[in-house]
Amino acid sequence: MNAAIMDNGKLIRITHHLTKSRLEHIRSTCKFYCPECRQEVQLKLGEHRIYHFAHKQQTACPLAATGETAYHQSGKTALEGWLKRLGHEPMLEKYVSKVQQRPDVTVVEGDVDYAIEFQCANISQQEVRKRTRGLRAAGLFPIWIIGANRLTRISTQLFSFSAIHWGVLRQSHKRRLIFYCPFQQMFIHLDHLLAFQSTKICATMTVRPSSAYHQLSALLDPPLSKRPLNKQWVRCVQQFRQRPPRILSNESRRLRHIFYEHHRTAFPFLPTELFIPLTEAYIFSSPVYVWQGCLYHWMVKRKGRAPVTIQLLIKEIYRCVQAKEVKLRFANVTTKEVKDVITAYMKALISKGFLHMTKEGNYQVTSNQVPIRTINEAFKRDAFLFH
Repeated sequence: MNAAIMDNGKLIRITHHLTKSRLEHIRSTCKFYCPECRQEVQLKLGEHRIYHFAHKQQTACPLAATGETAYHQSGKTALEGWLKRLGHEPMLEKYVSKVQQRPDVTVVEGDVDYAIEFQCANISQQEVRKRTRGLRAAGLFPIWIIGANRLTRISTQLFSFSAIHWGVLRQSHKRRLIFYCPFQQMFIHLDHLLAFQSTKICATMTVRPSSAYHQLSALLDPPLSKRPLNKQWVRCVQQFRQRPPRILSNESRRLRHIFYEHHRTAFPFLPTELFIPLTEAYIFSSPVYVWQGCLYHWMVKRKGRAPVTIQLLIKEIYRCVQAKEVKLRFANVTTKEVKDVITAYMKALISKGFLHMTKEGNYQVTSNQVPIRTINEAFKRDAFLFH
């Protein structure tokens, strides 16, 4: 923690304005106490971690914590300075006793109390959900900002995600991610996220300086990049066809076997209809070709025998999840979310001509699906479908 109570009852907060020599002098002249439990704490002025206060003994105090990184401290300070320039009065690490949480920055704008969490460590989805629920229960509007040190960019519109990204995305009502670089004082926004594989994500990226935002609420709805993602998506499909993953999950191995045995199709030549990009599909941790492949196989088996409906597709995807043929990314995925992604997939197949309507709500596979035999043929089909 970066604040403590001195002998005289005043609160001292470690900021960049206090030099090491000044802090050493203060440490030699008085004692420090935790603002929450009132136990004695010590001022740590080491070389490897940011200067901080720590409890002398192991304790259950909710403020007990190890030191934070310089990057995290710089980010909090930079965000505080930005909010002050906007005319606000932000507070660093205000302790919310009702839920025993300490958001990095709290600030009031209009009639909304905001709590900003500047997250630089890779915490679990469960921890993000727990903290978000706590802040909301305390009447605060949580804003998660991820440190730019956690932004792994593979190419212009291709990124690698870990638990922190999925956890924050799950709590974002607009399915966007905000990053911040304290050194360049830049906000980075990722939007229109398309999950290709478990950690491989296509997204548009917008970079803007903090000075471009004249109010905090504007950060939640900024102008976004209009650069299309279809070229990046096609590149991902082509890379998959040229260099299929060598290490496969159980569900990927199963799908490879099904298409080889039942559709006479090698893994690199999976049908183009298994690579439909959908923003709603972030709820699946299985690769796009796995969950769409399971539904494709089920629909082709029904060709000429029984209709395809949205309700039946939803039932089938739940069966696949139950049988561990498809994996969901989150434990709390709702029925509506499943319906939304299945509906979007079905609409895409209809628009691409794979399905046609026989009567209201009932569909059939249009024609015999000719297996892809060569890489050039695969590329041509992909280019036609994603044009």
